[in-house]
Amino acid sequence: MTRIHAQVNPASMQAEAFNAAMWERVLAEAGEGVVATHSTDPAAFDAALAEAEALFLVGPAALHDLPRRAPRLRWISYSSAGVEWLLKAGLPGSVTLTNASGTHIPKAAEYSLAAVLMLNNFIPALVTAQRAHRWAPRSGGTVAGKTVLILGMGALGGAAAEALAAQGMVVLGNSQSGRPHPSVTEMSQGDGFRAQLPRADFLIIALPLTPATNGLVGQAELDLLPPHAGVVNIGRGEILDAAALAVKLRDSTLGGAVLDALPREPLPADSPLWDTPNLIITPHCGLYDPGAYAERCLRAFLANLGRFRRGEALHQVVGLDRGY
Repeated sequence: MTRIHAQVNPASMQAEAFNAAMWERVLAEAGEGVVATHSTDPAAFDAALAEAEALFLVGPAALHDLPRRAPRLRWISYSSAGVEWLLKAGLPGSVTLTNASGTHIPKAAEYSLAAVLMLNNFIPALVTAQRAHRWAPRSGGTVAGKTVLILGMGALGGAAAEALAAQGMVVLGNSQSGRPHPSVTEMSQGDGFRAQLPRADFLIIALPLTPATNGLVGQAELDLLPPHAGVVNIGRGEILDAAALAVKLRDSTLGGAVLDALPREPLPADSPLWDTPNLIITPHCGLYDPGAYAERCLRAFLANLGRFRRGEALHQVVGLDRGY
């Protein structure tokens, strides 16, 4: 008998999608030999931990003292790709952590394309003018032939590369491995992205947050971009120096920016970013598809559950040493 428990944090944007009815269907499809429970109550979570071999988490949960509270636990599956809080939770070495890497792919492709098209058509600048009641016409050509640099060529960056290459753009890529990608004209590795920045009409940040990427794109890197360049962040807010970006946007030494990841979330009401010119903010919702995300995520979980029960290697495993 395999015992699994789904704990849903009611404050999570995904909470409604990962409801009890959805979990009942998962239980039905898991087959015989599986006992599955579902809760949004922290007290029920504590009780479930005593027997659970696997956890499916939606949003943060209290994971302190797991060896005592969850002596049978061997696997935690998280419903999002970003696992920073889990890496800080001090998970026992006997617990395998998996995430939802790849589940965002369709929306990552569309959002990246939409953001680049907005920047290319001066939408951030036109919205800034609209707020000031200024009639300030600006027009951009098509994106075909223009150059985009993508930092991070995992699931999100790869999806962005395919969508933008399909529009006739020249795609430059950067990753730790430097592995080739079919949609990327030129790949760089590690710090090699800095040599590519002066050629970029658009920069897309699609990196996970790790000690190596924290603060990676600061003033020095932004200064290497052409003054007309646009910046998009679909990774993590801490990777980009948003204060330095805001200065350059105010000084018109960058063309514009679209941020779906912010330095603090929720962004405080008194943050100067709200009033920064030529900046579009989407509150970390751009890659979420409420109609399909839960289904794709749970399909991947069920496939992993089968592997778990057969003693096979799991997919979407997070490397605790590398942070993603």
